[in-house]
Amino acid sequence: MKKILLASILSTMLFVSSANAKDGMNVGIADVVKINKEAKVMISLNKQKDAKLEAIQKEVNSKRKDFEKKESELKAKQAVMDKEAFIKELQSFQGEVLKYDKSTEQKVAAVEKGFIEALKTLQKDYLDRIIKTVGKEKGFDLIVNSQTAVAISDNLDITDDIIKALNNEIKEIELKTK
Repeated sequence: MKKILLASILSTMLFVSSANAKDGMNVGIADVVKINKEAKVMISLNKQKDAKLEAIQKEVNSKRKDFEKKESELKAKQAVMDKEAFIKELQSFQGEVLKYDKSTEQKVAAVEKGFIEALKTLQKDYLDRIIKTVGKEKGFDLIVNSQTAVAISDNLDITDDIIKALNNEIKEIELKTK
């Protein structure tokens, strides 16, 4: 799911190097999925995202154990507690769980938002320019995503050149979360 989303985001952001249509337009191809898998900056960004989500998951697992223990203690007290006091304590516990769940959802959303912001920065500050430069160097008037085009010739694919240029320029971008 995350790779499909990432490929969709990157493919919609792929830059068209020339808007002027003309006879004999030379069209190049860029494979966004390959860029995502092989560019050092994308590998780094994906690792950062995975690490942040893994840390959240570890925290959730730990907190769930705490909640299970509290729930067991509450159930044990049910027989000896006043019904109204038990209901009040149960509602308080359920509220605590809901609050924690909402907090966790916000943390995950912050990671996702930070990831998308990093992709936008990467696209704006690096990828658009690199695609345009490599495309011009290869004599292309237009660069399209390989997922939306069928290449007749291997000479049209500039993906490796884009990855090389991207790797030379940036190896890491910070995934910021708030």
